[in-house]
Amino acid sequence: MSFLIASLKKDLSRWWQDRMAILLWLGIPFLIGGLITSMIDSDDGGKPSGTLLIADLDNGLLSGLVAGAFGQDELGELITVETVTVEEGTERIEAGEASGFLIIPEGFTEAFIDDTPVTLTLKTNPAQTILPGIIQDVTEVLLDVGFYAEQLLGDEIDQIMGSDLEGAPADLFVADISVQIQDKIETIEPKVFPPLLDVEIVEPPPAKQPLDVALLFLPGIVLMAVLFSANSLASDYWVERDKGTLRRLVSAPGQLGSFVAGKAVAAACIIGSIALITLVVGFAYHEVAWTKLFSSLTWVMLGGVGLFAWFAALQMLFSNQKGANLVTTILLFPLLMAGGSFFPLAVLPGWIQSIGRMSPNGFIADRLTGELTSASAWSFDTHSWLVVLAMTASGLTICGWRLSAGFARR
Repeated sequence: MSFLIASLKKDLSRWWQDRMAILLWLGIPFLIGGLITSMIDSDDGGKPSGTLLIADLDNGLLSGLVAGAFGQDELGELITVETVTVEEGTERIEAGEASGFLIIPEGFTEAFIDDTPVTLTLKTNPAQTILPGIIQDVTEVLLDVGFYAEQLLGDEIDQIMGSDLEGAPADLFVADISVQIQDKIETIEPKVFPPLLDVEIVEPPPAKQPLDVALLFLPGIVLMAVLFSANSLASDYWVERDKGTLRRLVSAPGQLGSFVAGKAVAAACIIGSIALITLVVGFAYHEVAWTKLFSSLTWVMLGGVGLFAWFAALQMLFSNQKGANLVTTILLFPLLMAGGSFFPLAVLPGWIQSIGRMSPNGFIADRLTGELTSASAWSFDTHSWLVVLAMTASGLTICGWRLSAGFARR
């Protein structure tokens, strides 16, 4: 035990002196994760917004009502109405600077009153799909409403538009028009508004809390930092060999296991510290329940030691450090891609998800995702813990075997 503690202190002291490497292990995942999260959170929820240009050549009462209808209630949140000339509107719609361009011709109000044909010109932006269709539908609805209003209240509209009253209309005139309009409304009301049917309304089940898409990236970002640190820490066996530490160690009976265990515990401390920082930042940003922090940290730290052990065992298969580092670095990026560090496994095609979950970092990230999105902490099943324990134990065993089999004596 004393030799294990001495080995632990030695490694922590040596690795702490290389603080720039630790900052890089943290910096790259934070940079990538920050860019991805900012892009996702900058999305306004998918609500479209655009501009409708209107050239009102009529400048009448009804043409003003048409233009004002596009700025009402929810429609006004989607569409911004701008009044322009025909030349300016044509130039801007052709340049793709608006969703639509509506031309209300001169004499529109008069043609509407006289029930004569009139043409409104609507040009839409072909580069957009949603808003031009909304503008076209609303324009057609307004024209239909105007048609039926003219058919129903044509006489009253003629009286209002043709009155020669100056200033405010007389009370008698207003009362007479109001009575006529009210009578017509009461006449058609039974046809337009039939008696309500007896309908049983079934309340839909409560909607589930929408999942934070950016949260799905967090496990992959955490595992990215863990992979970078595990790969770099594994190469420390080459430093120990070059300094002659491993040759002296092999000649000391009974100390090899303590040495490997000491390096594993030291790696667990470094990897755990890196995982703790990334998890705390992620938990705070995504408002994850803090009761899941300890379970998530324990899971990532144990998996990180397993990754460290297997990277070290892989490096010991080569005859020189340059070749070992080259191979593990080349292996690192496919693992990051397949394991969900760049794209969450949940959004990848099914066959890629299957491959990703079979990779060691993908397996750890997938179970971590389940923990972060579960209703309570410690959602990891027994099988998952056994898999990670087996991965860690087997990796450390292979490291000890490679040290005694000749790696230390080269």
